[in-house]
Amino acid sequence: MLIAHRGDKIRHLENTIDAFEGAHSLGACAIQTEIQFSADDTPWCFHEPHLRTGGGRLRPFYQLRDRELSQTPLNRFAEVVDWAGRHRHLDWFVELPADVLERMGTDAAVAPVVSQLLAHSDSFALLTRDFRSLRMARNLGCHQVALKVSSVAQSLSAGVVTLAPDYLLIRDSRIDCEELPPGPWQWVVYEINSPEDAVRWRARGAHHILTGNLPLLMRSREASDVYGF
Repeated sequence: MLIAHRGDKIRHLENTIDAFEGAHSLGACAIQTEIQFSADDTPWCFHEPHLRTGGGRLRPFYQLRDRELSQTPLNRFAEVVDWAGRHRHLDWFVELPADVLERMGTDAAVAPVVSQLLAHSDSFALLTRDFRSLRMARNLGCHQVALKVSSVAQSLSAGVVTLAPDYLLIRDSRIDCEELPPGPWQWVVYEINSPEDAVRWRARGAHHILTGNLPLLMRSREASDVYGF
């Protein structure tokens, strides 16, 4: 599976419906996005904890009201879920960053996101580095969870084995072994932006790759042959 990191961010503003439309039109199998919360506790698709607003001022995202954010190209998570409902063949990885979980707490961050994706939970996986968040998501009915790990050794820990997430995500530079060890999960390696690396990581045990250069990989016959897109 080829996962578009924040959509087609080469040709569009990342983490927007335009970027997701672009990824869909190119033939992506899945899309990854991140969540930040506004001052109104509304989840929006955005990566950074700060947003540059009018006049070039950098402001904490959580201090911005929905009415202000509505004047930007950004999209509420609810809008993205609605769009995803019309493209049910796409899989999604929805990430709650560590800064959001730390500021809001697990319950306040996880519950509203899971409640919105439950209508399409078969195609959505909640993604975090936090075990408690993923256990809570499962208890709330989320069918798939994905855990970011910092090392291959972490995947062999009791906590990961007990959680048994559906996916493990790991940065390519953090892999210190020749082949990714098997488990009840599927490995996702990120961020892979060349066909040569895509082929190489498949041979080393990656089931899927997360890419920030979707147009390039979609044109690659070699990557297509090994990932089947």
